[in-house]
Amino acid sequence: MYQGKSKLIQHAKIDWSDQSEPYSPEFQDIYFNTEEGLKESLYVFLAGNALPERWLKSTQPFFSIAETGFGTGLNFLITCLEFQKFKRENPEAPLKRLYFTSFELYPLSLADLQQALQRWPLLENFIAPLLAQYPLPLPGCHRITLDEFDITLDLWFGDVTTTLPTLYCYPSGLFDCWYLDGFAPSKNPEMWSNALFTQIAQTCKANATIATFTAAGFVRRGLTLAGFNMNKRKGYGKKREMLVGQLVSSPIKSILQGQHYRPTATTRSRDIAIIGGGISSACLSLALIKRGYKVTLYCQNSDIASGASGNQQGALYPLLNQQHNSLSQFFANAFLFSRNYVQKLQQSSPFAHDLSGLLQLYYDQSATNKLEKILQAQLPDQLVKYVCTTECNDIANLQIDTAALFYPLAGWLSPVQMVRAIFASAKQLGELTIHLNQQLHSFSHSPTGCKLHFMEQQREHDLLILACGFETLNFTQCRAIPLSAARGQVTHIATNNWLSNLQVPLCHEGYLTPQYGGKHCMGATFKRHIMDPSFALDEQRENKLKLQKCLPNSAWTETIDCDHQEAHIGIRSTTRDHFPYVGALADYEATKTLYEDAEKSLPAENAPFYENIFILTGLGSRGLCSAPLAAEILASQIEGSPLPLSKNILNAMQTNRQWVNYLQKGKKMKI
Repeated sequence: MYQGKSKLIQHAKIDWSDQSEPYSPEFQDIYFNTEEGLKESLYVFLAGNALPERWLKSTQPFFSIAETGFGTGLNFLITCLEFQKFKRENPEAPLKRLYFTSFELYPLSLADLQQALQRWPLLENFIAPLLAQYPLPLPGCHRITLDEFDITLDLWFGDVTTTLPTLYCYPSGLFDCWYLDGFAPSKNPEMWSNALFTQIAQTCKANATIATFTAAGFVRRGLTLAGFNMNKRKGYGKKREMLVGQLVSSPIKSILQGQHYRPTATTRSRDIAIIGGGISSACLSLALIKRGYKVTLYCQNSDIASGASGNQQGALYPLLNQQHNSLSQFFANAFLFSRNYVQKLQQSSPFAHDLSGLLQLYYDQSATNKLEKILQAQLPDQLVKYVCTTECNDIANLQIDTAALFYPLAGWLSPVQMVRAIFASAKQLGELTIHLNQQLHSFSHSPTGCKLHFMEQQREHDLLILACGFETLNFTQCRAIPLSAARGQVTHIATNNWLSNLQVPLCHEGYLTPQYGGKHCMGATFKRHIMDPSFALDEQRENKLKLQKCLPNSAWTETIDCDHQEAHIGIRSTTRDHFPYVGALADYEATKTLYEDAEKSLPAENAPFYENIFILTGLGSRGLCSAPLAAEILASQIEGSPLPLSKNILNAMQTNRQWVNYLQKGKKMKI
């Protein structure tokens, strides 16, 4: 998708006035009026869209706002303050959550943003979590959650005119109102175009409103042409007039999504069953409970986090590539989200982790080629950078004697502790029931709900989510999903005078973590299509040999004792293209029928999916990185709220993707 540095995000250049006003030399305009910024934002955008009154009358559980030009975030922050006031004064109101989506081509650096917001102590409760989660300059969507206020910010970095069409829009629309902000039309005419106005109208829900500080005639005419009933209103302060409007008509939103149709839940009830017990089901439980759903978890094991998510330590870092394409972009942004997720979670439910960096080593020609390609993407140094042998040794605090890629924000965490912490937080926030030793044998569905068949009982729920890894293939409806099993054994080794010096995880053909509780994790083996969970002594030795092969000059590897049975074995579920499966469960038999002539042309009809059956699996060895954001995506889809990723990435995670591609090539399906 993005082919080099010219396509990556550049920070805004800021000049600071004597009054500490941020000024853009490129657009020759200020970001806000130092004395009147808050009052102007309240008047133009909140009052212009009649938000407090609309919130009070709303019968929906969430309200969705979109904005052009995030700038210093002032509009977002004052909206947070007003929404908090609304919730405090109206605790019984149906409206519980706020989604705010903003687009920014030239985001401020963190330092500039912090300086710009210093003058607004009234907003400190919202400024602090924004700064703590503020993303690196990477393209795409960055989801920032202010959970204590039930507010979610989707900050899209990129040109709004090219980014907005990539958003997935439900047939009923996406946004309840728009803040049309940014630099003045005379300073930034490219943004104030009829094409953008039409795109804005296409994302709107029925009767959505819009407000902008300008009263320029061409803006009014363009918005009217797009379907808004526009009116002039007295402007703020010295500004004579501004524009407000309401959508009265818009281009018809097609209900046909074709190959990548993604139905939301067809039931309005709030009772959801999840099958699983690992990182994906934990993240899903918390994401759904935050949205007011009742969750019942069924785990086939005697305890949660006893399968692939049961490791004592695991590495958290992104999967990147040279092109920074859809896969790389998803994992980079998911990594930033996961890191924020970990830091927020541990404040309420502490667990073992250390995110002070990670080294990915150069150890042979194949690894060198792979890592050099990542560098060619020219991603921010705060995400990944090259370090020489000396620097690598210094960072590791151990003799490594090879160059590496250093991920300053990465590190390690305890998956088993994290899963338990997530479930503990979910129980504190809402209705979560966990049933252990419950193996699901089959399920059936209807437009109104699902029936789950266990050995000795049958349960009914409104909606079912399968988050059970490779066991997903045990169900008839899932047998054709192209998942692969990969057995992995992680060796637990005792620390010693050498190993205790290690400061950051080492990733090579396997990985080695710093010590925790006197132990290190060394692994992991990768045995495709093997599902035997029993201990294997030869895999203990294999883990040590991989480390020695990759670090031939490090004599301390000889001191590792692996001739014992301390290990954890898990069966990972993997996909060929590394994307997880996230979304509604596709109907395999109906897909074959609908796409039998796909070699000639793809049908326009919506692809067939099972009603009220969803799936999250195929996370492979990067579940710590992808699970938190994948859970947000699926919970948002079920809710019908904005999704934190572009359509092409969303399409790449659908369960029918390989089937349709296969049929397009004229090949017969094997099942």
